[in-house]
Amino acid sequence: MGLLYTAHVLWFLAGVAFLLAELALPGFVLLFFALGAFAAAVSAYAGLGLTGQFVVFLAVSLAGVGLLRRMFLRVFQGRVQARADDAPGQADDDAAGKAAVVTRAISPAVPGEIKFRGSFWRAEAAVDIGEGENVVILGQAKHDTGAYTVRPAEREQ
Repeated sequence: MGLLYTAHVLWFLAGVAFLLAELALPGFVLLFFALGAFAAAVSAYAGLGLTGQFVVFLAVSLAGVGLLRRMFLRVFQGRVQARADDAPGQADDDAAGKAAVVTRAISPAVPGEIKFRGSFWRAEAAVDIGEGENVVILGQAKHDTGAYTVRPAEREQ
């Protein structure tokens, strides 16, 4: 039982916890803290003191965030290019006007989730929209490039 409480095992478990949290939360930040924890685990295994382990953890984590986060975001999110006739700040969004299905209820106060092109996306709307309803995508959310603004689809009579 004593092996479980050694520094290198605790750092490794912290790294695993950061990786699991990264899967649940967007942003590519916790990934770098996981890498820092794994580096601290190696330094603890090599016999570095507690202060040195924290320095290694912070150095690797902050270097990763500072140097690699932007590259990871480009790789995993892609780039959006504006058309010449768009107003500044408006991105070309080929999803606008397309249909999607709400998989988690949306309200003006709390974003929900839609299924579009086989993937799940955060979504926000000006009105309440229930789970299972069809929506039309208006475009990307202004404050979140990983989310769409939607409206309820017209129902056929």
